[in-house]
Amino acid sequence: MKQISKKKIIAGSLLVPPILFLIVIGPPAFLSSMVLLATFFGLREFYALALPNAKRAERLTGIGLGLILSFLISLGGLEAMSPFLVFLLLFLSVLFLAISQNLPSTISHMGILLFGIFYIAFLLSHVSLIRNTAEGKVWVLFLIATVWAGDISAFLSGSLFGKHKLYPKISPNKTYEGLAGAIGGSILAALIYALLFIPQLDVASCILLAIGLGILGQLGDFSESMLKRSAQVKDSGSLIPGHGGMLDRVDSFLFSAPFLHYSLLYLLKETP
Repeated sequence: MKQISKKKIIAGSLLVPPILFLIVIGPPAFLSSMVLLATFFGLREFYALALPNAKRAERLTGIGLGLILSFLISLGGLEAMSPFLVFLLLFLSVLFLAISQNLPSTISHMGILLFGIFYIAFLLSHVSLIRNTAEGKVWVLFLIATVWAGDISAFLSGSLFGKHKLYPKISPNKTYEGLAGAIGGSILAALIYALLFIPQLDVASCILLAIGLGILGQLGDFSESMLKRSAQVKDSGSLIPGHGGMLDRVDSFLFSAPFLHYSLLYLLKETP
């Protein structure tokens, strides 16, 4: 079985409990601030991978616009996004008109900037949207518990039983057994959490949510692995000792958080 480094254990033990504690006792603004901080580091890492030779102004622009988008969504929801998109496209057009010297690379650079903003800032801001719903604190912790349980179960089951490679081109260590473990771990954690803190959530809905979160958490991990493979690096950064960069920590939430948010819109609407 693959060993977990001491650095990883120590860093996780020092960081995870206080973060969860502050989410529990803190107001919605605290979690939104955490999302903004994660967005900042995530965008910085992404542009360092995807645009290593770009001008500093390009990368700073992507980071700044991503932070503005995340902030607006946390305050006004997705409705606040529409007018900003017009400004976003206008600003990028004017920026590249002003700074572009190598025109053949302009389209690719603009596309990468936009992708980073939506891939990290837009997707991750759904964590703030979940926090802003009824019982949002409980649902954010449900998201964290279910996704983390899936990640841990995927590692353990893949290490112990993994024989059939899932997608070796992108992630050589991922296996079908690990994916099955991720889904099983997510379901178990979701059922236990719901029994303790969300008794109104029926078993069928809980299992469906857990399956979606488990699968999309792994898909988020694969997507980030694809980016790292493209950039030919092992980790997105070295922000957290033993854990890599911020993207390595939030990749499982990039698609799972939107899934839970939009699922809750339906579930809460159906709740009498």
